[in-house]
Amino acid sequence: MGWPKAITQWWSDDVGYLSIPFTWLLPEARQRVIQGNMFVSRWVVGGPAVELLSSYLAGLANVEIGHGMAGILQRVNPDATRTTLGCPNRCRFCAIGQRRIEGKFRELDDWPNLPIVCDSNLTAASMRHFEKVISRLRDLSWCDFNQGLDCSRLTQQHARLLATLNRPVIRLALDSDAERVPWESAVHRLLDAGLAKRSIRSYVLVGFDESPAAAWERCEWIEAWGIKAYPQWFHALDALERNRVTFEQVAHGWTYAEQQRIMGYYYRHRGQPGVLHANTPVDVYPNLSRCKIIPVED
Repeated sequence: MGWPKAITQWWSDDVGYLSIPFTWLLPEARQRVIQGNMFVSRWVVGGPAVELLSSYLAGLANVEIGHGMAGILQRVNPDATRTTLGCPNRCRFCAIGQRRIEGKFRELDDWPNLPIVCDSNLTAASMRHFEKVISRLRDLSWCDFNQGLDCSRLTQQHARLLATLNRPVIRLALDSDAERVPWESAVHRLLDAGLAKRSIRSYVLVGFDESPAAAWERCEWIEAWGIKAYPQWFHALDALERNRVTFEQVAHGWTYAEQQRIMGYYYRHRGQPGVLHANTPVDVYPNLSRCKIIPVED
């Protein structure tokens, strides 16, 4: 999908630009600016990380904080677009829900017609806007709703419209046990509309106010539906270290080993469920009693 998961940097004349997606990349961005470049007279920095912790770079000489520059998303991923900004939900774990990024929810009048839709909550838009988005996406050979399909807001009409697209990828989210019923209803609506299970994925927030056992159970519940689960590790909104296990997470039973087991299982092991390959490190798996070891053919 072309997501760099890193700082995006470019130059225009004698100005250097940095787009910083994650707060744990801010120390690297600071070092780049301090080290500088003989051809750069000033730096313009922006992105979600800067919106969250603007003070981290604001005090540096020749640094300007940039907000909402046109075309930045396409520099990060040339296939990505947004048709709305913001989200009306107020999730405690989310910077957008806390109005720290993107501001109040609003529909855009126009947007680049590209296949990866990155709205924070597209289903919160009016049906008129949603229909306009779908109508434009029908011109493309594929599309991927990278986020923004809120299970609690997804109606049968949304599902029927999504089913008219070419090779759509639908990404839902199950962030807590309290959302299982809306998630289940959303899946039923999508399947009833004619979408195949292989078109549906589900993110799973892990490490936020829950134990490792609860996170595992939720991931396995999703996979029992025949839908792939993709755990997403919870980071504090001011985290300067990637994948750190915080004191709050330790209090819920998390350790670095538990974190690596669940992330390793769902991202490094995508073969037959419950089967480990003989050349795979077993310390990334949580419970070998559920699995059998098989040799790998060269």
